[in-house]
Amino acid sequence: MHCVRKILNIAQCNFQAYSKTEFADTVCKRSGILLQNVVCRFKHDSGEHQSFEGEAEEHEYTELSNYCLGTATGGHRTFILQPYIKWGRDKKRNTSPELQLAEAVALINTLPNWCVVGTKYAPLLTLQRKTLLGTGSMNDLKQQISQCGDVSAVFVSTNMLRFRQIAQLREILGLPIYDRYSIVVHIFRRHAQSAEAKLQVTLAEIPYIRKKLFETCVTKSGAINVTEKTKLLLDGREKRLRSELKRLQQHRQLIRRSRKKNGFPTIAVIGYTNAGKTSLIRALTDDSSLRPKNKLFATLDTTAHQGILLNKLKVLYMDTIGFIQDVPESLIEPFIVTLEDAMIADVIVHVYDVSHPDVKAQYQHVQQTVKPMIDTERPIIDVANKCDLVTSDCIPKDVIAVSAKNLTGIDLLRLKIEKILLAVTGLLRTRVRVESGSSAASWLYKMTTVINAQPDPDNPQYMIFEVLATSLDIQKFKQFLRQ
Repeated sequence: MHCVRKILNIAQCNFQAYSKTEFADTVCKRSGILLQNVVCRFKHDSGEHQSFEGEAEEHEYTELSNYCLGTATGGHRTFILQPYIKWGRDKKRNTSPELQLAEAVALINTLPNWCVVGTKYAPLLTLQRKTLLGTGSMNDLKQQISQCGDVSAVFVSTNMLRFRQIAQLREILGLPIYDRYSIVVHIFRRHAQSAEAKLQVTLAEIPYIRKKLFETCVTKSGAINVTEKTKLLLDGREKRLRSELKRLQQHRQLIRRSRKKNGFPTIAVIGYTNAGKTSLIRALTDDSSLRPKNKLFATLDTTAHQGILLNKLKVLYMDTIGFIQDVPESLIEPFIVTLEDAMIADVIVHVYDVSHPDVKAQYQHVQQTVKPMIDTERPIIDVANKCDLVTSDCIPKDVIAVSAKNLTGIDLLRLKIEKILLAVTGLLRTRVRVESGSSAASWLYKMTTVINAQPDPDNPQYMIFEVLATSLDIQKFKQFLRQ
């Protein structure tokens, strides 16, 4: 009980829709019954009536989430504080405070009705101080915020603040405080459309809430004073969500096996958020139904899109969630289930925005994140998107330069994908002579990729097919002919 009231005092500005008494009464009076399957509300066909206990616990969790993560509804006039390490081993050397701040501004502008009304840099020796800022820096921050006028929230652009740091900032500034984890979660919530994406976003919230809750509830003796009911609330919810995620993983494995059985080679398109992944897939597939958006994390689902290479080979392009720097692994971890579809693809295309000022840091971050997920033999094609916005000397010679918008370099990329696929999938180019209109000809059209078909010059009743097929396909064709 002491722990919950402590949270209320710390986060009073972060969520004002409920009074302290209402939240405390909710936490104290309701029993610690495990959550019902909260994921069912994300299913399109879910119309089942939840019991009172399930609705009560859902409401209780929502209150706790809003106190820890803040709310995004209605928007905020936001002041951004960009901390950075001045020197030492923790100093970021592949980027700059100016580029970090630019990304922070882009994050805020991604949220509807949020805007940036002021910014400030905070050079520090460490981000681990209990109070984050010293007295002088805090006074400067307070003065600068007051000069902006009508500031309603402060965004500290670092991955995860300690609750003590949030408490100090909130107490002195009298405003709700957000860090990168909480802002990205709000963006995820906004952009999650499918049941899968909503499930993964909901699961991503829990480590943050648990960490903030446990930090707040440490007693003077070092013990964690969290009620058993609150633990059950979080643990029960996480257990059920992970169970749903496991079922999702099994379902996706079935889909992958079916896809492999049908012989579709797969190309995963990965990259930093807003690098142009969806735009590139649209260019590769000529699929006008794809609607790329100039927003961070516009894509949260791994989706498959059929395309045809220049040799008429049908392939599947996998669109994926984008990566971003300076967020804890626990935020992305729930999305690994759907990222697995990309990580086991035959070819991986890493697309990056070559015109972005922070391209070096963005490229390195994606490479460092992805490499532990894939085997060392998995081929990766580097693609520099938006090449029309830079000079040619900005692009390394071993990188394919494209403009997904202008379709520059798209056929060159298709050829590169085709060459690698033929090598890694064991596809063979074979000539086959079959009777025109026969069942053998139908089999080849159905089970292989027919590159070319011409009448036999010696006997027009026969056709000479040039096909792409695996050695297993060729054996199956021979068996079919013997039947």
